[in-house]
Amino acid sequence: MVRAARFVSTVALSMCVAATVAGCADGAGRDDAGETRSVPRSARAQDDLLKSAESALVRRCLTERKITPPPAPRPAANGTGQVGTAQDGGSPPQRRFPYGIDDPAWAAEHGFGSAAGTGAEARPTQQARQAPPQERRPGKKAMAAQRRLSDALFGTGRRELSTRTATGYVVRANSDGCLAEAQRELYGDQARWFRTEVAVNNLEAATHQRVIRDPAYRTALARWSRCIAPVQKAGDPGELRSAWQRRASDLEPRDATSLQQRYAVAEARCVRSTALARTGTELEKRHAADVREAYAGQIADHRRMRERGLRIAVLQGL
Repeated sequence: MVRAARFVSTVALSMCVAATVAGCADGAGRDDAGETRSVPRSARAQDDLLKSAESALVRRCLTERKITPPPAPRPAANGTGQVGTAQDGGSPPQRRFPYGIDDPAWAAEHGFGSAAGTGAEARPTQQARQAPPQERRPGKKAMAAQRRLSDALFGTGRRELSTRTATGYVVRANSDGCLAEAQRELYGDQARWFRTEVAVNNLEAATHQRVIRDPAYRTALARWSRCIAPVQKAGDPGELRSAWQRRASDLEPRDATSLQQRYAVAEARCVRSTALARTGTELEKRHAADVREAYAGQIADHRRMRERGLRIAVLQGL
């Protein structure tokens, strides 16, 4: 579930920002040291700027409401902001395998590892983190503080905003918290931003959904299922992972790891021999174009609001 923020009147500031943006089409501004700043060119740098600007505005809003903002995340030593990479002895490197692992050597080394995508239809999940017995549960005071922070950040009461994703799931949000206030300041219309952001963020999932429902993919998947059957009966790679998890729960860690590698290698060999991944990738190109055409209007709206947010972030030095 997505939650969002309460309307806090910022008419004077919005008018000022709009006038400034209108008078500075290239989005150039100056930082605190007086150095000229401009909108970055790369998509990744633009994403980072918008995240930074949104975070700065949220923290400002929380401070104004006398709520202590949460600690800012510490960047990793490698500068990626990610923790636990293969280089520092953490989890294995993540690879995208949306239509099943197709690299037997990788599977032999990492098992299922951090392979993103299983070839099965993605569905929203709710994951509840259970604290180990030795962890002390937060006291009432700490829980009350967490609740105040959550309410100030995401809003309270009925979720006024609602939209349906391209994959058919309904996402709702509030419009009465600091997150929504920051989005209004950056993008102008928080409700419209919410709808287009949800739509654009789910285009890849919508494309994947169309691929795995395509008759050509279903034919390749049936071949894969017959290929994997001598090792483990499974309708798709997602079912193979589930079967491993069920069996691994009764095994010693070393045996569970060995079984995982065996299943992962079998998956990869069958994906290779049945051309499952290649079929999915080829279908993806066609379906992605169809999905983007169907959502062209929302994609254009999203791009325009991003451009507005980037200009404001630069002009305000966020």
